Amino acid sequence: MSEFSTEGFDDETGEVPSDDGYQEPAAELVYTNPVEFFVELLAPSYVREVNEGAQLAWCPEWYKHPEALIRMECIWRAWEHLRLEPALGLSTWWLNHADPHMRVLMDKEGPFKKCAYDGHTLPRTPGLATLPHVEPETGIFG
Repeated sequence: MSEFSTEGFDDETGEVPSDDGYQEPAAELVYTNPVEFFVELLAPSYVREVNEGAQLAWCPEWYKHPEALIRMECIWRAWEHLRLEPALGLSTWWLNHADPHMRVLMDKEGPFKKCAYDGHTLPRTPGLATLPHVEPETGIFG
């Protein structure tokens, strides 16, 4: 996933291609990127005590954490899609997207474990920056 990508959308027409060739007009985005979405909608919606002895953690520079940025983009894109569903769209968004991702992000053992309320702290140990990975054997996936 590239930062703030519009993958799947035709950049020139703003239409979403379908399997049968029909071009459905794409809904106009309310927010232009996950940062704008966070500042204008999500942050004011999550009023919580964080860090400094609280049970929840948060980094004011959350966008510098790859996991947080990816999760925020997922929350934002899901909101942009589900806001258009009149009956249960926003409830679905809260229950299946916002709350689960935010629980992970604000967990004391989550991506902001080493960050202080007043600043961003990079992981000190290079080995802790990513999950360990060993390349799979050739042919194992196909």
